[in-house]
Amino acid sequence: MHERRKSPERQEIHPVGVVPGSLERTIAVAPFEMEIFAWDATRFVEQKVASLDEIEKLRENLPMLWLNIDGTPDAKCLAELGQLFSIHPLALEDVQHPTQRAKVEPFGSILFIVVPMPMETDGVFDTEQLAMFVGPQFVVTVQERADGDCLEHVRRRLRHHEGRVREKGSPYLAFAIFDAVIDHYFPIVNALGERVDLIEEEIVDSRSAPDMYAIRDAKHDLSRVRQAIWPMRDALTAMMTMESWFDMEHRIYLRNALDHVMRLIDMLDSYRNMASDLMELAIAIANAKLGEVTKVLTMIATIFIPITFIAGLYGMNFEFMPEIHWKYGYYSALALMGTTTGAFLLMFWRRGWFRSTMMGPRTLSKK
Repeated sequence: MHERRKSPERQEIHPVGVVPGSLERTIAVAPFEMEIFAWDATRFVEQKVASLDEIEKLRENLPMLWLNIDGTPDAKCLAELGQLFSIHPLALEDVQHPTQRAKVEPFGSILFIVVPMPMETDGVFDTEQLAMFVGPQFVVTVQERADGDCLEHVRRRLRHHEGRVREKGSPYLAFAIFDAVIDHYFPIVNALGERVDLIEEEIVDSRSAPDMYAIRDAKHDLSRVRQAIWPMRDALTAMMTMESWFDMEHRIYLRNALDHVMRLIDMLDSYRNMASDLMELAIAIANAKLGEVTKVLTMIATIFIPITFIAGLYGMNFEFMPEIHWKYGYYSALALMGTTTGAFLLMFWRRGWFRSTMMGPRTLSKK
């Protein structure tokens, strides 16, 4: 019996009647950690920080920094973070109430970016919100949960001074983080494509009934991934129009990231269409098998109806029946039944019903 898949947890909506931009202090939050990367032309610092006061001291000595917070901070820490980096309260409210939908919003000198970051929970696709605050000389990222991320490649490039992340300023660092999130969707989409291909091979090669639940689960996962990726297209398009933040060189990289997103969307659409076709094929095969079963039962009933009539006719308890007292009456009745059965079998064979019944539904061949 197929186990019913659990639906993802419903997202907490914004409470009714709350003043916009206010932070709720009653929301329970998990423990969070803060890690900072700060650098200039000659120095680089990477360390864990316990309070925002340490960040203020680093900002005085090193002009460029990236503060990453693993886990959603409490209302007090968010308020202090807003004061330290001049972040608008509405953006902080979106951090406390994750939307998990990609978007880009400018708040004065701060650019607020939201990206759904892919992750797997017990082998099931899931996302967590990654919120970015991009300032003139800083980037602050706040992750919804503290159970891992996909930003290690960006950290390695900063540590080893690979590429131009430490030279191009905060807009390029924001792009590098966004691009790292996009790149981590490719293995997930490829894995979903392999699932669809395996289902197709099973349907084509196997003569047993296809697993429609597997097709449904694959379509469900494809829809969830597409729902996470699709808004990134609009977010990147909006970033490409912000000339005050992203110059011509930055927009070249943004176009490359947009191309990756469009490739992901095209792949997902192709796999979704394939899964839909497989569902229709599975239903057609199931109906064909049902038709074969109905055909076999019809053949059996067709054969036994006249035999039953003959047996019922000569089983009547009338005293005056010519064949009742005939010496060869019994054998004649059996011969009549056999002849009737043989005639029907010959008719079924000439129509090709035996061949299609024994072979099952017409098998599909790969081209």
